[in-house]
Amino acid sequence: MNKKGNIDQLFPAVLAIVLVGVLITVGILIMSSFQNVSYLSTTTTSINESLTAANATAIQTNLTVGLTARNGVCGALSSVLNFSNFVIAPGNFTRTGCAVVNSSGMDIYGTGPWKYTYTYTFDNATAATTALISGNTTIATIATTWLPIIIVVLAAGIVLAILLGAFGGKRK
Repeated sequence: MNKKGNIDQLFPAVLAIVLVGVLITVGILIMSSFQNVSYLSTTTTSINESLTAANATAIQTNLTVGLTARNGVCGALSSVLNFSNFVIAPGNFTRTGCAVVNSSGMDIYGTGPWKYTYTYTFDNATAATTALISGNTTIATIATTWLPIIIVVLAAGIVLAILLGAFGGKRK
């Protein structure tokens, strides 16, 4: 009985399994790279975002919509209103990025929330981005739930094939 021949017959099956694993990994890496490229730079306006007043006691107020958007960059403030909709003149505050600071050092406009209207640019998801994210999620789910089961079944199959080849051979 040729035991080496039985093990040699398993080599193509193991090689095929490894090759499929490598192809899935490469596919995931490619999809994730395209996912990051498929965002569309979009400029929009946040209107009357109600935030803490940039008063004399506050160090700064962050414009949260622009700051929390994917790669968000805050643009110019077009208007700032206090809690009673009184227009606050641009000389009374400064904006650096998404941070607004009271430059007058006074609380003359009240301590209630101010309403900020400004433009911001961010990376907006496109249909391609959504499809790639969905594909990545699906493949990741397969990898985390089914891959261990598949590996155990294949390992059991290999062990059974070796045992059958060793003990199930023809006797002389």
